[in-house]
Amino acid sequence: MTTLFITYQDVCAATREQKKQRKLETLYKQKDFINAFNLIFKFKSPLLAEILLCNWEDAIKEEIDHCKECDCNLIDDKEEFQIKRITLRELTTIANIGNYALNTLKMQSHTAMAFTLGIYYAHFIFEGTGMYLTIDEIYNIIPEEKRTKNGYKRFLLRFFKDGTSNEVLKILSQTKVI
Repeated sequence: MTTLFITYQDVCAATREQKKQRKLETLYKQKDFINAFNLIFKFKSPLLAEILLCNWEDAIKEEIDHCKECDCNLIDDKEEFQIKRITLRELTTIANIGNYALNTLKMQSHTAMAFTLGIYYAHFIFEGTGMYLTIDEIYNIIPEEKRTKNGYKRFLLRFFKDGTSNEVLKILSQTKVI
């Protein structure tokens, strides 16, 4: 059985205890949670989470622009706004998948973050809109100096094998996207 790293109720309780209140169901830019991403993925350099998030946002923006150019009406303006942001509930799911990727799958921090964002978005965002990123595009959010040929091959295999494992599916099924 998959044990959650953190539950949404934990996040709600912690949010209520903070002096600076965050609305629980509000959408926030992912960069608002750089410190959380650093904690989740245990980065030795805090800059790496920011680089990965910037690369991720660039990849998502390119896909949105592509959808607009081809006039295929996959997403509207409201969906575009939502795709570029996350809620605290979604961050909780990302934390749980990230924890699983780091501690059970023993992935390196940068690989675990790319894996986690790819799995999360594939399940909740891309599946519902028809948008997508290729495995290459997901892997390429990792800074070039951290990528290897064997790293890509392992990432590809693990993305499909581990990303569809019962443990990851249980974590995903415990999230309700608002």
